[in-house]
Amino acid sequence: MTDGTPTIQLPLYQAFDELLQLYRMLELENELLRGQLRRHPVGELQIRETERKMMELRGGVPPVTPDQLTAMMAARPE
Repeated sequence: MTDGTPTIQLPLYQAFDELLQLYRMLELENELLRGQLRRHPVGELQIRETERKMMELRGGVPPVTPDQLTAMMAARPE
């Protein structure tokens, strides 16, 4: 059953590359938003509370680090 939207079939490595690119963009946006929050008196508290909530949503798994992301990219086939 489909929802009527066209399905694009990409090779797995291309889909992985696109997901990594989206992840990088989200990380950049996240850092920009953190910078803005830190300018406000309660911003750091909001950041810590959000990090606690995200950790709960991830089931206690810490977020991917930039080093881990680089390692994933290096390990993918060309």
